[in-house]
Amino acid sequence: MKRGLFVAPLALLLALSPIASANGGDGPPPAGTTTAAPSTGTTSSANAAPANAAQAPHPVMGDGHGHDDDGSAANPHAANPHGHGGHGGGDDMFQAPQDGAMDDPTLPVGTLEIHIVDPTGNALPNTNVTLGVLHNSVAKGESRKRLSVTTNDKGVARLDQLETGSTVAYRPMVITEGATFSVMPFRMPERTGMRAILHVYPVVESIESALIVTQSVIYTEVKDDRIQVQQAFKVYNFGKNAWVPKDLVVRLPENFTAFTTQQGMSDVGVDAVPGQGVRIHGTFGPGQHMLEFRWQLPYSREAEVRFDVGMTPRMAASRVIAPASKDMTLDVPGFPPPQSTSDGMGQRALITEMQFRKEDPTLSSVSVVIRGLPSEGPGKIIATLLAAGGLLVGLVLGSQKRSDRDRKTERDRLLAEIEELERARLAGDVGPKTYEKARRELIDALTRTFADEAPAAKPSTRRSPRSRAA
Repeated sequence: MKRGLFVAPLALLLALSPIASANGGDGPPPAGTTTAAPSTGTTSSANAAPANAAQAPHPVMGDGHGHDDDGSAANPHAANPHGHGGHGGGDDMFQAPQDGAMDDPTLPVGTLEIHIVDPTGNALPNTNVTLGVLHNSVAKGESRKRLSVTTNDKGVARLDQLETGSTVAYRPMVITEGATFSVMPFRMPERTGMRAILHVYPVVESIESALIVTQSVIYTEVKDDRIQVQQAFKVYNFGKNAWVPKDLVVRLPENFTAFTTQQGMSDVGVDAVPGQGVRIHGTFGPGQHMLEFRWQLPYSREAEVRFDVGMTPRMAASRVIAPASKDMTLDVPGFPPPQSTSDGMGQRALITEMQFRKEDPTLSSVSVVIRGLPSEGPGKIIATLLAAGGLLVGLVLGSQKRSDRDRKTERDRLLAEIEELERARLAGDVGPKTYEKARRELIDALTRTFADEAPAAKPSTRRSPRSRAA
């Protein structure tokens, strides 16, 4: 499995707007998505959303401006699209408090106080706290270590004499019942201490005990010899429980390859399961979480391709996007007919989206059918035959003594075949890989026609000084 950042034609992290209200009306502000930092320091939420997803330069759910077609604000917190139970059950969605760290001038320089509390803000005494420490400098490179400390009877863990400055970052964590709760990394200021607050939630493995709703985006693009698919899942947790999925595998085509994912700041992520799909793991606490990954399928220039992609549980909205040529069509059974749009640079894209209510059947998978693709046609076959013919003739004639006329005839034929190959490439009948292979073989055959023209090295007739003296 490969991990790392990748650049996609669409930034799927921003392509998912909040789920539209099941009732079409406005609702309370999103839970656990604030990113505002106190003026006294820095704070952030591990589950924070972009400050304004409507500013994303890429297609988003709804009309692209954070609204539904009727102009109402698209807000997943306006109502519970699926109405599943769990803590905070029904439509009473939990407003998650914010985790973070801030400067505290009452604390000495290098001192960090970590307050561990439950969802209602009550202190959690005798709780083990792990402090991740990351050193990163040009001179020493990167190194990591962990410090352990336990909260007192007031739920506070204190560490003194921590390093300050820009080369060291800290991250408080509580690891319990297979879940990891953490504060976003921060640096200790050079003039004051810091105070952090971290909420720890009850942990459940069953999604039936959590108030979870999910969204999906599938971006698929047909390349020369492969189909590239990029997926994003956004998981909303509206309850007071942290969901830690166990053995949750989202199905992908059995022959998927080239899996790549992003390494996020939390333990939330996906791992490839060869021949099956991707396994989702991590701690989905209250708020929202993003999963992004990419994979490929082999493609042999068929006029039509189709594949099925599994979905996460409790899907409330799903979108499929495909950049398309003039004649290409996109069909997603069960979804509305796709709409054609442009990315502002002349690239046509087909987009279809489906939103689901709690009474709708569960969406377990999405079928994607792309038609009207340029078929392989005779070009690739012709190019292969031309290259093979040139190679065969070169081998046969290379084993014989050729006259000047033979060589000239063979060169003319090979040059004509190279010209034919160039025309096939310009017409789009052959792809880059086929073109390069055929051209290389033809050039090799052409080169061999000159091999026996090089004059053979004649033995030297120059006599040595000794022989001349004799």
